Amino acid sequence: MVNAPKTETKFIYWFAYYNLDAPSVRYRGKYPLEYLKKRYNINSYFIISSYKPNKILLFLRAYFSALLFRKSNSLIVIQRIHSHFIYATLLKFLIKVQPANTFYDIDDADYLDFPPKTIYHFIKNCSGVFVGSRELAKNLSKFNKNILLNTSPTPDHVIVKTKKNSVLTIGWIGDFAGEHKEALMNFFFPALKELPFEIKLVILGVGRKHESDFQFLKDYFKSATNINLEMPRNIDWNNETDIQKRITEFDFGVATILDNELHRSKSAFKLKQYLNNGVPVLSSDIPENNYFVNEGVNGFLCSTTEKFRQRIIEINEMSNADYMKLSIQARQSNTNFNLTTYCKTLITREGQSLQRKFTANLNGIASREKQLVLETAALCE
Repeated sequence: MVNAPKTETKFIYWFAYYNLDAPSVRYRGKYPLEYLKKRYNINSYFIISSYKPNKILLFLRAYFSALLFRKSNSLIVIQRIHSHFIYATLLKFLIKVQPANTFYDIDDADYLDFPPKTIYHFIKNCSGVFVGSRELAKNLSKFNKNILLNTSPTPDHVIVKTKKNSVLTIGWIGDFAGEHKEALMNFFFPALKELPFEIKLVILGVGRKHESDFQFLKDYFKSATNINLEMPRNIDWNNETDIQKRITEFDFGVATILDNELHRSKSAFKLKQYLNNGVPVLSSDIPENNYFVNEGVNGFLCSTTEKFRQRIIEINEMSNADYMKLSIQARQSNTNFNLTTYCKTLITREGQSLQRKFTANLNGIASREKQLVLETAALCE
């Protein structure tokens, strides 16, 4: 355990909108609270929405603790709750009775997908709002003057890329559905079909919404004999170590988004997952993504299908030494979105900069990893 950043926060009540199947519940709630306990001995109640008796009892214990016997120097966080049922109603009453140090946490433009009344109620009546992107900060500032940027973090398990594959391996992770699917179909997949070399395409997340997407992708790439398509099934999304090991098998990760309010409001999370494991990124040149990509340093920004195609060819032709320079710099950028950065904002309520930020140095890299980075860098010279 180490000393916490200067803060008055000694306890956190966290009320999540869904269970651990939701990535934001894990990455913005569960993992940071575990980190705060282990590193700074800050305790918490972590509540997920559930009808199971034991979960209801835990909610009631946390709720009445916060309502009637609130712990001193505590923070109440209400994460992405948008329903109008009893869970939301009770929490509305809680922030009315206990308004101090109450924050609504949001990392997606849920008010575009759901009836916004409950969301706006929490935003207007909490003492502040944690947002996952600059677009959310801009669009919600009219409802609450205390908007704090806290970009979604990636846990650092020190699982890093060590070399380029003999066959270029392209990876994507997420829910292959809706506008994520549309962005890939519109901008990225067409760039793959006529490449003059063999590639492996790994898509993690097919079938999470529609089982038929497995056959859809097989049919789509059937005529592309240069593409070895892999779509793993039965992924344990709660096994973070396994997820990160899968990502390190990519030579670069794809982060395509659409230029609309819903996608601009996202926290560039899949991009950060790649960078965290030392995997360079090919990304759409759209906020929030382009705040984390330094062109030619940790990845590339692409605005057209042809740009994606050119960069794929460029990466394929890179020597392992040149590729590892890119990989090392990708890994180094995780200091901008690791758990330390996120938790500091959470417990001090000092928002992160809204300006573009990128750091590329060895500061903050775990000591057991630093020697590998230095040795690899030496081989690249």
